[in-house]
Amino acid sequence: MGMLLLALGTLYAASHAIRLALAWQIRPRTDEGPAPSLTVLQPILSGDPALATTLAHGPDHAPDARFLWLVDADDPEGCAVASLLATSRPNVMVIQGRPPQDGENPKTLKLIRGGALAQSEVIAVLDDDTMLAPGGLAQLAALAHARGGLATALPTWGRAPRTAAEALVAGFVDGQGASAYLAMARLGRNRTINGMAYAADAETLHRIGGFPAMGHAVTDDWAMAQLFARHSRPILQTAVPARVAVTLSGMGEAFRLLRRWTVFAHRYVRANLDGAMLGLVLLPAVLPLPGLVIAGFAGPLAVALWLALLALRAALHRRLIRRIGGAGTAPVWAVVTAELALPLLSVAAALRPARIRWRSRRMHLTPDGIKYE
Repeated sequence: MGMLLLALGTLYAASHAIRLALAWQIRPRTDEGPAPSLTVLQPILSGDPALATTLAHGPDHAPDARFLWLVDADDPEGCAVASLLATSRPNVMVIQGRPPQDGENPKTLKLIRGGALAQSEVIAVLDDDTMLAPGGLAQLAALAHARGGLATALPTWGRAPRTAAEALVAGFVDGQGASAYLAMARLGRNRTINGMAYAADAETLHRIGGFPAMGHAVTDDWAMAQLFARHSRPILQTAVPARVAVTLSGMGEAFRLLRRWTVFAHRYVRANLDGAMLGLVLLPAVLPLPGLVIAGFAGPLAVALWLALLALRAALHRRLIRRIGGAGTAPVWAVVTAELALPLLSVAAALRPARIRWRSRRMHLTPDGIKYE
């Protein structure tokens, strides 16, 4: 038992050491040339008490950009919040549209509507629960425009967790994303983007069909990356931190959110499994829970040593996040807990992969798209 645990620990430590070493080599980029004109599309769906604060952050910190806030006409709270904030922000326009129908991705539907009105050199997409540090949008826009491609930010948690549920989700975001995205990019395996925040060169985007060419795939961020890849346009992973923060009052909400993210991740992994993903993404994610179970049979000292290994890895990952400008507020215990829970989340996602919930919307995912319940 001891030798097996030693082997698992060595494998876990080696895989994360390689991943962190690769990630550490990618540094924040500086602006590449003059700042291009920028339109920011923000799809909005009410339901988070922090919506107003998050929305206001973008135009307040990027006054030279034009913001299009895209909201469904049947979302009165979202319409009210957006309209009230826009009255004192001249760089914001609120655009209402019909709600999605069966077969339509709600986010993509909004992006199609907003993209048709954008007349800038760069079009960025920013989720309504995500904030970028001052200058972050400009960095993404400059890089996308200079390379004629797609520049994506890096998912991190954006504030100190207020509840145990938020801490768990923060542990999931800060515990896995940064090193995985950056390491895969270093190896040239960045085949998707972080849909929370990205920028696209507008001329390139229009030439390859714009947002309608994405279709209405469930995973809209992956669909956008595939669109650029099919036309041999660069997908650029940056170290610009996208700070997501979702208000969660209970573990049920946290479970539904994490399960939804895992359902989407399963789709991407199945289509892109290769040696790099197996060794640097899947293997490190699978080992923590079996290692703890085996350590339990070996005795209290083995359990303590295994948890210490997980905690050390979490602390190093947090240092990486803070180095690139992320908040790094997820407690180490939450990162370790999220890591141990990941295999269980994966099972939960695999048992019912066709049903998810996004705030107030319940969705049934079919082979052909989305149905609303």
